[in-house]
Amino acid sequence: MTRIVRYIDDPVSFFFWDIDKVVVFATFMVMGILTDTLTYLIVIGVILSFTLSKVKQSRAEGFFMHILYWFGFYKLRGCPPSYIREFVE
Repeated sequence: MTRIVRYIDDPVSFFFWDIDKVVVFATFMVMGILTDTLTYLIVIGVILSFTLSKVKQSRAEGFFMHILYWFGFYKLRGCPPSYIREFVE
């Protein structure tokens, strides 16, 4: 049976979590396995995933993409690089 998403704009999810929260949790879980401090880093991963979900709810939809663009980690199509602050005609 193939699952068909209801809306094309639905964010990518893993079970009922958004993929960005899963990435945060999985990163800390893998770091915990590698450093043999699994319990501590799983707790930190859960707390940071919960904090990320609360911050995402309190901000606009494209907030994190704009932050990545501002610091130069993401290129917006049709926009100049973020390090150019003044334009001269």
